[in-house]
Amino acid sequence: MSYGVADIRASQVKNLPPPFRNSAIGMRFRERPLGRAFASQRDNQEIQAFVLISAKMKDGRWLNLASAQRDRNPQLIRNLIFQTVLLYLLLLIPLIVLGRFISKPLKALTQNARDFDPSKTANDVAAGGPPDVQHLIEAFNMMQSRVGAMLNEKDVMLGAIGHDLRTPLAALRVRVESVENVDDREKMIAGIEDIDQTLDDILSLARLGRSGSEAELTDVSALIETVVDEFVDMGKQVSFERRGRINAPLRTTLIRRALRNLISNAVKYGKSADIAVDKTEDKLVITVDDIGPGIPDDQMENMFEPFVRADASRNRASGGSGLGLTLARAIARGQGGDITLKNLEDGGLRASLIISIA
Repeated sequence: MSYGVADIRASQVKNLPPPFRNSAIGMRFRERPLGRAFASQRDNQEIQAFVLISAKMKDGRWLNLASAQRDRNPQLIRNLIFQTVLLYLLLLIPLIVLGRFISKPLKALTQNARDFDPSKTANDVAAGGPPDVQHLIEAFNMMQSRVGAMLNEKDVMLGAIGHDLRTPLAALRVRVESVENVDDREKMIAGIEDIDQTLDDILSLARLGRSGSEAELTDVSALIETVVDEFVDMGKQVSFERRGRINAPLRTTLIRRALRNLISNAVKYGKSADIAVDKTEDKLVITVDDIGPGIPDDQMENMFEPFVRADASRNRASGGSGLGLTLARAIARGQGGDITLKNLEDGGLRASLIISIA
């Protein structure tokens, strides 16, 4: 006997044929004593139509199926939406709490790393969050302590080096004074002073990151005039035209050192120095122009490397430690700025000291 299906037919009718009455799917519901969802609501729903499905078997018999088609249940949709929102909140709230539990210590760690200042005593970050985050914070605190210890050891070593080298230099200077030949004596004294200046620049550059000086409101024009007067008193051709009072927060001692280095380079290699200053909302720019031969463009950036000079215009005979621009740029960058070099169209070089005052 074959039970295969030979043909299937379906139709929609408004009224249910008599043979299907009281037996169509969806006509009645089982009793639900516990009041399960939507039982009472669905019993009262109006039947819109009936769907009849008839399948002809291969043996010639027909299998008939009738199903009631009711209108949509808005209560069912509302409950589905409510359940979805509830489920979403039940998952979202723990995720938010967990995210804050993890992100709060990471935020503190990030802020501490961003605010790390070698010149100040570092504060440890309180360990919190899950175990992995706690281990990360503990490792960061240990690293921060080691960095601070290394910097302190470096300062002690630099102080010892400075003392141990300056003491024999001072003794050598005293002995040189007894040399009878004036030319030889002057050359020896110049050599000792050159070594002492180089030593001072090296120590200053090494200690720059540990400077504890704070920025203070400064009259920039007055600061420039003070430095200019030093060079004028030495007979150097240095000029600055004051154009009113300009105030800006600066680390005065360090900026004076950087400006002195730029002017010194200008008068050594460019014969003169013409200084100008300009201030915007977020930066201060001090330019030093000379009338020298300038620097080839391909060597411009190399001039900021320690002990590097352009052979055509700068050599050891001109004096200096070769650290002036290196130290000046380090000072400028320590205050959020920089130093740039540019050849002027009419000849000469412009060194711009850019300082962030935002």
